[in-house]
Amino acid sequence: MEEFSVVFTSMVLEALPFILIGVLVSAFIQMYLSEEHIRRVLPQNKVIGGIIAAFIGVFFPICECTSVPITKGLIRKGIPINMAITYMLAAPIVSPIVIMSTYYAFNGNIKVVAFRTFLGALAAFIIGYLISIMNSENVNSILREGIDKNRELCDCGCGYLKNSRGLKPLLYHASKEFYNVTIYFIFGASIATVSNLIISKNEFLGMHFSTPVAIIIMMLFAFFVSLCSEADAFVASTFLSTMPLGAVMSFLILGPMIDVKNTFMLLSYFKKGFVFKLVFLIFAVSFIICALVI
Repeated sequence: MEEFSVVFTSMVLEALPFILIGVLVSAFIQMYLSEEHIRRVLPQNKVIGGIIAAFIGVFFPICECTSVPITKGLIRKGIPINMAITYMLAAPIVSPIVIMSTYYAFNGNIKVVAFRTFLGALAAFIIGYLISIMNSENVNSILREGIDKNRELCDCGCGYLKNSRGLKPLLYHASKEFYNVTIYFIFGASIATVSNLIISKNEFLGMHFSTPVAIIIMMLFAFFVSLCSEADAFVASTFLSTMPLGAVMSFLILGPMIDVKNTFMLLSYFKKGFVFKLVFLIFAVSFIICALVI
């Protein structure tokens, strides 16, 4: 129990500031950005929009804990689903901080850095495009809360007028979202902590697997141990001598996109069917792309 408490507490304390940033940004988007302004600056072509979304995280980086509430806010404001999901999945990979940490973790191996950055962006683009095909652009079909029919009120049903401005409405939005998402996050963090205590990377070191099996193992490892994308490269680098490069890439690509914590955070905002389809696509697309890595 003592070890559980240490791992769980460190995981929660590491993530909570970023979750708070995420809900504040989400509340800001909800209150200050109009659908008309967003649509005016977006490209009409979904493919072009998806490509931009895959790499815009270089200039507007977010971590995986921040990405979920921000994505929810973007979708509610009319951002096309493929662009919002692509940004959510790609931003924690193409972040300059993550790129630099990967570079140092792999001792300046440009090939690994390039593979992670561009294959991660490609996977996010494909997943975003596929998920938009499988779902309508109606937010009520994917978000847990329906949009309030009274267009004079905020979509969250808080009672504030849509054009409300100021610190109090902003904090109300943020505190409501923070409460809702933190409940799910703590549950997910508990499972991730147990996984960390049960699963050890040392169990895989020295073992040899075929590439497909190794990719599956590393994806599951990344999903359950739920490492931060700024630090996961230092763990992944220890596998480079014993695992195929494709398997190491699957750890580096899938981990920032989805893990136990993020799955429960997604469930706090999105309907179960949507989340299950998204998780399946992340695993399937990551497997296919990483299987092609030589």
